[in-house]
Amino acid sequence: MLTAWKRVLIIVLVCVCRIAGACAETLEPLQMDSNAIGPAPKDAAYISDTEYRDASISVKIYYGNYEETEYVCAHIKISDPSQLRTASANGYFANNSHSEFRGSIIAENVNAVVAINGDYYTKSDQCLVVMRQCKQIRNKANGTKDLLLIDKQGNFSVLPNSPRDADSYVADKQGNWSVQPGCTAADYKAYLQAHQEEMYQVFCFGPVLVQNGESVISTDYLNKYIGSYKHTQRTAIAQLGPLEYMVVACSGPQSGEDVGLTIFDFASLCELLGKQLSENGCILAYNMDGGNSAELIFKGPDKNGNLKYMKMNSTDVGERDLSDIIYFATLVK
Repeated sequence: MLTAWKRVLIIVLVCVCRIAGACAETLEPLQMDSNAIGPAPKDAAYISDTEYRDASISVKIYYGNYEETEYVCAHIKISDPSQLRTASANGYFANNSHSEFRGSIIAENVNAVVAINGDYYTKSDQCLVVMRQCKQIRNKANGTKDLLLIDKQGNFSVLPNSPRDADSYVADKQGNWSVQPGCTAADYKAYLQAHQEEMYQVFCFGPVLVQNGESVISTDYLNKYIGSYKHTQRTAIAQLGPLEYMVVACSGPQSGEDVGLTIFDFASLCELLGKQLSENGCILAYNMDGGNSAELIFKGPDKNGNLKYMKMNSTDVGERDLSDIIYFATLVK
């Protein structure tokens, strides 16, 4: 015959098993090759104005000032690579190049926990290579931009397009120097054929800011497309470790006392923040669209105390309509 305390123990164990089973059921990965969105984040999981945490994802928001410029940074850990996703203003694969909405609206529509602006992929003349949720949308690689590749394990790598150092220059038999071309459409097609089964997302903006913990942007780096010497708003995404990421957005001269950052300063900031959040720093940090498009989106309390999606950087500057966002989803139903 069971004693009373044994009955209680059995009941407790049964309850624990049921709870564990329920949690396991809610953590099903999202489909990586579809437009599937995750469950809506629960208000109770926002444990403060700067932190979200549940069984599948944790997000911690940090604020700071660098080179007379305010920035906001999010440290993100997820349990499955399918939680790193993208969304467009009019469906992930919108063909309408004028389809744009505020980032906070897109984020709300897809139940993002945290999000940043993407690479403005609908600008087909400038965003030359695009893959979203395993679907290849565009390949016009012409050797002018770094490509960020994210595989189905959530790991970052790069196909470098822009010549950056002496190794990118070659001499012919007559001693004439020329720039060695970066990744072309043919190069990318060959890479795609060899790696398609493992590829998940491809972004075309750049440049790469940090690799193996150190900034790769020199003080004389010139890139007119991103206004490398311009003091402005900027956004980046970085991988810190397995299923561990960082997103950063800084303010610009449009916002109060802020100066804005050059691409060199922004890369230095990403290097610094990466080392503060992870022992080895950023495995790879990549620059996204900037200027008024630079946004980091998270839920915060409105004037009535209700949680709503909002732009967390340059809060005194209104949101610009975006074509696409990168976001992180929860799996907890």
